[in-house]
Amino acid sequence: MLVVISDLHFTDGTTSNWKGQTDQFNVNPKAFQLLFGTVCSLVRRRDTKIDKVTFVYNGDIFDPLRTYEWFAIAEAHRPWAVPLNKRQTCAHSHAILQKIVAHNDEALRWLSGTHADFTKVWEADAEITRVYVPGNHDRLVNLYTPSRKLVRERLLGEPSPAASAKFANQYSDTRHETVVMHGHEAHAYNCELDANNKPAYEAVPIGDPMTTMLFARLGYEMGEQPGIPAEAVARFRDLDNVRPQLAGLRYVQNIIADFHLGRKTDKLIKGVVDDFEQLPFYGQWRKQHDRWGSDEADDLQHVLLAIRLLGTYMPAGALERVAAFFTSDSYEKWARKTLQAGSNSNMRYCVLGHTHEPLHVPLCVDRARGVEQHYFNCGTFRTTFSSTFDGQHFSRSQRMAFVVIYGPGEFDKNLDSPAYEMWSGLRLEH
Repeated sequence: MLVVISDLHFTDGTTSNWKGQTDQFNVNPKAFQLLFGTVCSLVRRRDTKIDKVTFVYNGDIFDPLRTYEWFAIAEAHRPWAVPLNKRQTCAHSHAILQKIVAHNDEALRWLSGTHADFTKVWEADAEITRVYVPGNHDRLVNLYTPSRKLVRERLLGEPSPAASAKFANQYSDTRHETVVMHGHEAHAYNCELDANNKPAYEAVPIGDPMTTMLFARLGYEMGEQPGIPAEAVARFRDLDNVRPQLAGLRYVQNIIADFHLGRKTDKLIKGVVDDFEQLPFYGQWRKQHDRWGSDEADDLQHVLLAIRLLGTYMPAGALERVAAFFTSDSYEKWARKTLQAGSNSNMRYCVLGHTHEPLHVPLCVDRARGVEQHYFNCGTFRTTFSSTFDGQHFSRSQRMAFVVIYGPGEFDKNLDSPAYEMWSGLRLEH
């Protein structure tokens, strides 16, 4: 059996909102107690024999980008510095990762199977193995040996890990006929492609400085601004939990309107955008991506313009028109392309994460083999702010989703091919 989860986005707590002693940004450790208990019940209730369960942690498990720590670090040592000082940057990223691990200690003990109560929850007679696939937010983890060792120890439960090899960005399992990737490969802002149109995983994507220097910094600057109510600051800090992401433009405008912050925030917002546009990396990225006709560089310019106009000057409906630029089926296309590539052509399922939206899309029927091919998105475990149907307001909820792939004979002893289940939970949170 394969179980795939993704997008936990563990942070160091510097960007969090707090309710007493509870960090409302990071995932509550009890969610993972519930996950293992649920999967255990799936294993035990079948009348078939399941000897092994592989948990695949499919990227963006750690988030060293969403932190205020980078603002205290010299620009020349940030991940998007030009030129990049890789050694210094990775050393700073590792220090942030250590804080993330300490801050999310209990959650990681559940995920690694080292929690004192783990065996009370996992009562199935099945061996557990764990696999980690890096995403775009934890890309830096894979570039530094000490970070990789820390992840092997604290996430995968390997005692005193000696291995220092990089984590693979794709997990393929021929028995389950499944390919697992984080999915950021399908998005131009979150993964660079090389001259052969293949993912360049070590290259810095524009999404890195966008996460820190636009979204995280906006929450930070709001907290430093005199006269901004604490409730407004708290709502700004939740910006990264808004889905779809471009609805975040409306989300910010709602905060400005609710607290009458137009004049107080106009200069601040424009300053954040100006500073982002002055980054040498942004200028370099824009030059590389600006082609004849509409492209991702033009789309980002539209987004930055929209952010500049987030105050009372943004025309009704304009934000939704901007968001329309980003509506695409790129993830379905990437899953289809992945299942057509080389050795993957014998696979049935492609499981991605990244979007935070649990999803299942039947892709096609492979008539030569007489099998269907499917795309799954394993969603997230995070608190999410979803736009209402009219696009004017937002509803806060907690999500938990995962994908299960059964091996031959595991779902039904008479079924000699893989089968799938997808589980998604949602509850209202105020």
